[in-house]
Amino acid sequence: MAQKRNLDLDKIIDQATELISKKGLTATTLPALAKALDVRSQSLYHYVSGRKQLLSLVGARRIKILRHELMNDLIGMSGRDALLKFADVVRDFLLSDPALSSILYHLNEYPKDAAINQEILDLIKMGERLNFKKESVISFHALIGAVLGYVFLDKSKSFGDETEDESNRNYHEMILRLVEPVPDLQQIGRKYESAEISEEPCFRTDCVDFNIDYFRCCFA
Repeated sequence: MAQKRNLDLDKIIDQATELISKKGLTATTLPALAKALDVRSQSLYHYVSGRKQLLSLVGARRIKILRHELMNDLIGMSGRDALLKFADVVRDFLLSDPALSSILYHLNEYPKDAAINQEILDLIKMGERLNFKKESVISFHALIGAVLGYVFLDKSKSFGDETEDESNRNYHEMILRLVEPVPDLQQIGRKYESAEISEEPCFRTDCVDFNIDYFRCCFA
């Protein structure tokens, strides 16, 4: 059995990450981790208070790696190109990182001051520093939420009949719709109430039944 002096937090996090990736989140317990490290379970409590803190630290480490990857990939980019690159890098990282994606799925279980939540805030702040028009971006909080939702659906194979090109196109369309200027909903409502609505349907090619584009088209 390994001596305690050969153990450190980095080794524990590395082994936990590997264990999650191979065995899954449920199987990643402190006893299982201790066995993989060839140490006594009690030794782990010198470094983490319990399983929840361990998983938070694993997630925080992975997000920090993601942020560094984003910083490298976004050099010299701005505007819409930077937005799509940001969204693509986050999506691809999560899809290829079973440890982080599985931990994020249970994000609501971690306290506000947990390491993983602090790293997520830093990720959002990083996105907010990109050069976008302030009036166009709803919030990077919402953007990250949309990306996560898309990733979880993608991992579930709910849309397995989509080709890769279709998936990328639909994903980019979702991202761009989040940052397109949207008319004030109250103004739309007032315009809707005062307009004489024809019973004839709108056949403009850029008009989709009862979404924002429909209202822009028919009640503009």
